[in-house]
Amino acid sequence: MIQDYRIKLYALFILLALAGCSTLIGPHSPTAYENATSLKAEVLVTLGKANTPYSDNEAEIEAIKLKAEQAYEYVKGVPKNQLSTKQWEILKDPNGDLLGKFFKRWKERSTLSDTLIEEYKKLASDAFDEIICLEANKKETTECMTHGDTNNG
Repeated sequence: MIQDYRIKLYALFILLALAGCSTLIGPHSPTAYENATSLKAEVLVTLGKANTPYSDNEAEIEAIKLKAEQAYEYVKGVPKNQLSTKQWEILKDPNGDLLGKFFKRWKERSTLSDTLIEEYKKLASDAFDEIICLEANKKETTECMTHGDTNNG
């Protein structure tokens, strides 16, 4: 599960490098950056509640799904923004290994173990960090590192 996500993520960045950024990255957007950073915080707090019944958190989960869809639609509408769009697609995919799968499991099982919650919080955090880093680099080159990337920094 974690390996599949990382392979997809690395494939996106290799694609970015090969394309030379010109056709895959749109202009910097403060709105896209704010959407990603605020939603990351909200998602991590909500994932931490997965040891309580899904039904108790359903309204909050649905609100997060809506915000993720809105953020996706926003970046999708920015010209030359295929890479950002793809990152959001991977993050929110209901059949993928990130938020979609987590929320699906939580609903099916009602509650989740603390171990699984922590694993998904790390995956979600790393995925958001990649989205945030890409957006930040559209404005000014920055050095970004995900929590899982301990060898490079």
